[in-house]
Amino acid sequence: MESELIKPRTRLGIFGLIRESFKTIKRNGKQMLPLLLLVFLFFCQLHFAQIYLLKPVGKDFASQLAQYPNLFQDFGNNMHQTEYSDALDDIREFLLVKIFILTFSSIIYLVFLIAAVFSLSEGKVQSLSEMMMKIKQSWKRPIMTSFYMILLIIGFIYLCTVSVVMVYILDVGSWAYLFYGVVVLIMVILLIYFSALWTMSLVVSVIEDVSGLDAISRGRELLKGEKVKGSLVLVLLYIAYGLIQLMMNAVISPNLEQWSQTVMSIVLSNVVLCGFNLFVFVVFTVFYNEQKESCDEKAAGKKLNYLPLFDDEV
Repeated sequence: MESELIKPRTRLGIFGLIRESFKTIKRNGKQMLPLLLLVFLFFCQLHFAQIYLLKPVGKDFASQLAQYPNLFQDFGNNMHQTEYSDALDDIREFLLVKIFILTFSSIIYLVFLIAAVFSLSEGKVQSLSEMMMKIKQSWKRPIMTSFYMILLIIGFIYLCTVSVVMVYILDVGSWAYLFYGVVVLIMVILLIYFSALWTMSLVVSVIEDVSGLDAISRGRELLKGEKVKGSLVLVLLYIAYGLIQLMMNAVISPNLEQWSQTVMSIVLSNVVLCGFNLFVFVVFTVFYNEQKESCDEKAAGKKLNYLPLFDDEV
């Protein structure tokens, strides 16, 4: 029996992946548009709520700072704590509002991720009740994956910081600056890769029944041999996002009233943010499918290569 090899499909390049993602959005526009609109409205409401809640707190804290110019210095020295009770209340309220906004933003982002990825996966969701069931079944997995990715990134940053501090203490002279430059370069490169790995692991944790370290390991496996492509795609998307944000800010006329400028800024920034997040989800879902097919084809080819040459006759 002759062994038969399965030839892998031609892989998409960086711009090919982006083009395919645009085509995917176009094909699934009817499903994507209501989801995008709903998420946009939620993010806008959170943004307006943050301004409404923090504006009086900011004014009160500014008046406290004007009344007590040495406020931060006294905080650092643990002096006059009773005199600054109002300022402390303002800081607590500010932190509570920020935690509230961050929590709800994370929930919206999580639902957005799951809904978008499921809408693009093989078994497309046909109804709202089915979508809610999918979200209920899978919401824990991306959270656990993100938790372990955050620990991984914190550990990496801590290791780099310790290395820099040790070199600073040892005082190795001019070589220290070269070491600092190398460490910064390594940090930038690996943080970009970690971002790509995190995004791929989130897609994996939604589509497959894995989470945490298993999802990260699976994401690493899918990025094997394509780390540069995954990282560069993410860099290009972030550059595009930054440029579009700058263009949006330039569109807002400085002659408008402050409230009008605020409304336009919130609306435009959330349009760009929601569109960017959706496109990242689509790009990495397409990338996931491409890499999964490639891995499956390699596995199938390996199995066919190891088929016995002769069958036993009975």
